[in-house]
Amino acid sequence: MKRIPTLISIIVLAASSAVALFGCASTSIKHVSGDEFLKYAGSTAWLQSFVWDNYIGSTDQRVYLEYGHPAFIGKGAQMTVYWTELSELPSNVIVQIRSGARPWTNATDRIGQPSDAPRQ
Repeated sequence: MKRIPTLISIIVLAASSAVALFGCASTSIKHVSGDEFLKYAGSTAWLQSFVWDNYIGSTDQRVYLEYGHPAFIGKGAQMTVYWTELSELPSNVIVQIRSGARPWTNATDRIGQPSDAPRQ
């Protein structure tokens, strides 16, 4: 009879550990090269249905992008913040960032904005 409460305790402990593990693992930060960063940053302008990526901003020495997609297990989203050293980017991009300009446009920033396409 003592085995049933012990088994239930083990199951509850395993389930709560799995929930904690997947909950904490849903966000990560990853260092990438300047070339990889530019590749990811180039896709921020496209509105996509399953994934999203946004230019977050910069510090004196680093730049940051956010990439996310729906979680495959459970609810919520899997998020990755990519960063690289500012010095690994081309000089024209560094000048834009240091002047406060945004070198990459987020697709969501353009929602509700007038289109440049001619109307018929």
